[in-house]
Amino acid sequence: MREGGVASSLTNEELQYCAENETITIIPNFSTASLHLVNGEYGPFRAQNEATVPFWLASLLRKRNLCRVKPPEWMKSEALIAVLAEEKRSPNEWQELPHHYIEVAKLMFTAAEEDFAEFDMDVHEIRRLIDDIRLVRFDKIEKQFKQVTSAMTIRLTNFCAMELNLMRNFLLSSLDEYYKFSTAEESGDVQQQRQTQEMDEDESQDFQVRQLR
Repeated sequence: MREGGVASSLTNEELQYCAENETITIIPNFSTASLHLVNGEYGPFRAQNEATVPFWLASLLRKRNLCRVKPPEWMKSEALIAVLAEEKRSPNEWQELPHHYIEVAKLMFTAAEEDFAEFDMDVHEIRRLIDDIRLVRFDKIEKQFKQVTSAMTIRLTNFCAMELNLMRNFLLSSLDEYYKFSTAEESGDVQQQRQTQEMDEDESQDFQVRQLR
């Protein structure tokens, strides 16, 4: 939806809501048949056997101490260290990460912070690495936008949901301004052509009058 010529961005809460539909692995401490819910069927669940569920369900079960939440592979320290190194090494490229990596990380830290230790993962180091990655990527995006005035194209790849959300207003505002400028410039050119044509016609008429005298 656009308001005043610019698309309105989603709020952080709305992005978080979207991220809750991302799937995550849990280790339940209960056994039951499949759960038939409005938006799908999940299970069956067997105690101490991994199961894949959307994050909203994992969070609900974790709050009731019915499961542990297994952090995704991309959140391991060694994986994040490698991503951060590549982000710093490549000023014009962004590493591929889950579309909702920022939101999923926040959900993990909020709903299952204690579970990181269960999988020999240092939650404090992981939190720091993700924050460093986020800041480095945002800084590169800002630098790319500063080149818009001096380059016809910029490379925009591998952005996550929150990064795209932050860019949306800027990009559309820039396109609106460019369109307005181009339209005004084109209108000015047409008007100038008309004025030139009218001057040529006036000069032609004056010449014809002088020839008749």
